[in-house]
Amino acid sequence: MQEPLDKVRSGRLAPETISVRLLLPDTSAPMAVPVLVNDLRDEAVLRERARTIALTNASGIAHSVEGLAELGLVQSASVRVKVHKASSLFKLYILNRSEAFFGFYPLRERSLTIDGDSHTFYDVTGKDTTLFHHSAGPDDASLGSQYVQQAQVWFDSVWTTIAYERPV
Repeated sequence: MQEPLDKVRSGRLAPETISVRLLLPDTSAPMAVPVLVNDLRDEAVLRERARTIALTNASGIAHSVEGLAELGLVQSASVRVKVHKASSLFKLYILNRSEAFFGFYPLRERSLTIDGDSHTFYDVTGKDTTLFHHSAGPDDASLGSQYVQQAQVWFDSVWTTIAYERPV
């Protein structure tokens, strides 16, 4: 996400507006992951860790986007965040309803000490996720066009039904 924002900052892209919508998991209740390895049990400190990571990333995006408006590089900028009760098992970026980037979050076993207690748990791996690029073409029947359209339909359906606002 940072790369296109950097292009706006450097003047290589000049959109009038930037509007970002983020769908994140609601970590206030147990989820499929993170969970302890030995019995797949929920652990509140692991959800709090996931919450901190998600909020840090969302806040960074909001700061970058809003900073472009403050610098006068775009006329308006907004970031909205909603959460839902499902675990995030993939990442999806949709740009201007014309491009989609999709990647799976592989699960991996991790061990961390949090507040002096050791935890071995399953967690998603997101930073090095391979993203597959899909572009909508001039033909609505093309695979790329159909993929982008259906990704947008999925996102909008979650956004307008089971997702709810959370401040960044």
